[in-house]
Amino acid sequence: MYGNRDYSSYQRRGSPLDSVVMRLIIANVVVFILQNLPVGVQITNYLVLTPRLVLTRGYVWQMLTYMFLHDPNGLIRHLGLNMFIIWIFGRTLEQVWGSGRFLRFYFACGFGGAVFSFIFAYNTPVLGASAAAYGILLAYAIMFPNRRLLLYFVFPIKARTLAIALVVISLVMGIRGTGNIAHFAHLGGMAAALIMMRGEYQLRCLRNFIRDSFPKIPVKISFDRDKQGSSSGRMESSAEKIDSILDKISEKGYENLSETERRILENYSEKERDHGNDSDTLH
Repeated sequence: MYGNRDYSSYQRRGSPLDSVVMRLIIANVVVFILQNLPVGVQITNYLVLTPRLVLTRGYVWQMLTYMFLHDPNGLIRHLGLNMFIIWIFGRTLEQVWGSGRFLRFYFACGFGGAVFSFIFAYNTPVLGASAAAYGILLAYAIMFPNRRLLLYFVFPIKARTLAIALVVISLVMGIRGTGNIAHFAHLGGMAAALIMMRGEYQLRCLRNFIRDSFPKIPVKISFDRDKQGSSSGRMESSAEKIDSILDKISEKGYENLSETERRILENYSEKERDHGNDSDTLH
């Protein structure tokens, strides 16, 4: 809890379908049902990621579609675990970042898993949302490193400790080649998450450096100082505040935000969600 309010349990207003996380979960469940129909084998073979086929036959769509497939022979354990991770941790990220940024992050992590599959599983079919799920978990651990989680609903563990443990386990299991789990795809998703979070932070630092180092070019002052001009200034100032808060989260974690910064971020997230509801699209 932070003050009287736990931001991670913040509830979205409106229909649950307004949430990108929920739409992604529904999409995965629908595809899983299709996989268990009589034509499921053909669907799986066509959409599963086989790196060799992407390069030799041009099946580039597999780098996207593999994220929505799960092992039809594994009952719902494979699907259920991934959707559980996405639901538990993804909701918080979407609430903090907004739907558009979260969706881009989700696919970037899945793409990272695909890239690592090209390197470590060239001839092996890969499927599942695990790369995206592991990336989401790592991002959560970076933002909330000291948040205590209940492993198997029993054992308390810090989010940072869990993320580190999963990296080590995936690396060891991947090297040993244990089982039929795409451990290196998990690492690829986490690597993409780390690159995105640190990369965005560095880009914002570079942009701020350029902005502060080079004065703005003077512009002609118009006597007609309409509302549009003042509104534009307010929007720029607001964007700078959000960037500053996101930088602080990347450096120190969400727990170190002040109450004022949390309220600013909540207001920003509300506006992002309202904008998404008005357009009724996934940015």
